[in-house]
Order: sequence, then C-alpha cells, then structure tokens
Amino acid sequence: MAALVLTLFVGLAAGYGASTMSSATHVMTESMTVIETTTMAPPATSVAATVVNLDVIPDWGGATYDAFVIPSAINSTLPKPGSNSTLPGPNDNNVTVPAGVAVRFVITNLDTVVNMNFTGTASTDFTVYNDTTTGYVALHYTRGETLPRIPVGHTFTIPSLNVSIPLPPDTVVTFMYTFPTPGVYEYICMAPCGLGMGVTGYMDGYVIVTG
Repeated sequence: MAALVLTLFVGLAAGYGASTMSSATHVMTESMTVIETTTMAPPATSVAATVVNLDVIPDWGGATYDAFVIPSAINSTLPKPGSNSTLPGPNDNNVTVPAGVAVRFVITNLDTVVNMNFTGTASTDFTVYNDTTTGYVALHYTRGETLPRIPVGHTFTIPSLNVSIPLPPDTVVTFMYTFPTPGVYEYICMAPCGLGMGVTGYMDGYVIVTG
C-alpha cells in the first residue's frame, strides 16, 4: 500500500512543481480570518469514480486561499488571485462517486503549515503516510478509536455524514467510504486555514453521489 500511495504522490507532486513531501515533524498555531462564503451549483453531469484523488494546495487562489484541487487541474491556468476584499477565480473541485460502492479517497496534503490539533474519535478507518528520512511510515487509525492530539493543517469533513478526516502537513491520507444513498454532500475544511475557508472551490466543495 505504501508503495502505491508513494507512486500516486510522485505523479501528483510532479505536476505541482517544487512542492514536495519532506517532514513528519510539526508545530502548532491557532488563528483564523474568514471572509464571506460563496455558493456554486455542482456540475450537472460527471463520471462517477471509485477512486477520488484530491490535492490540498496552499495559496492556490492567492495568499491564504488554500484549496482542494483535482490533480488534473494542477497544470491548467491558475485561478485569478483573491485578496482580503475580493474572492479568487473559480476552481471546480467537485467529485462524483456512485452510491452503495466503496470509494477510496487519496488526499495529498502539500501544505506544510499546522493550524490546529485534531482530537476526538476516528469517524472511519484511515491511514496517514508520513514521509521520513528512512522512508514512508504508515499510521493506521480505526473507526471509533480515540485520536491523540494530531497536528493538522486541514481536515476533509462531510458534516452531514459526521465524517471528518485529519490531514497532517506533508502527508498522504487514504480512507474508504461507502455513500449509502444518492445526493449532494458538501465537504469542508474545519481547520483555521485562512481566507479559503468556506469558499466554494477552495476549502469547500461537493461530493455528488449518483444512483
């Protein structure tokens, strides 16, 4: 598994340029500024997938506009940068998956910043792959397990399903999830990560579950 995720990451990181995974040692800070949120209708049609790849890229839409980005968009034109008073250009990070089928999520966090400690219990099984000087180290957590204070830069959270996955800096995080019914489920980042919080296409997107 570690070799498979490493292969995935190498391909993703190559498209991003100089961003690399280099450290599993983190420091904690807790601060946030949030501006207005936006809403965007999910795309009318898309192909359902059983593997979802997302990259967390810092400053994708300008300073502190971090974003969940679909890897195929990394080599495309960057969005128009936002500012403290204006929102950045659009970024489509909606994903479509089938209902009733186990979907594997592979989330590569290219951000090196730590924004909070993640505590509580694991909402579903997940694995964190840390890049160390001696190779990848996999930490596996099981559903219901009490989590330590995990330093994270972001989270992948689906509030309506009570799913929340911590995303430590410079890691690849994988988990499986079966969506029981069709619908549109908003996913967000709950860590105080800057202006991209609550902005659709950045730290906010949709999982579209088809029947």
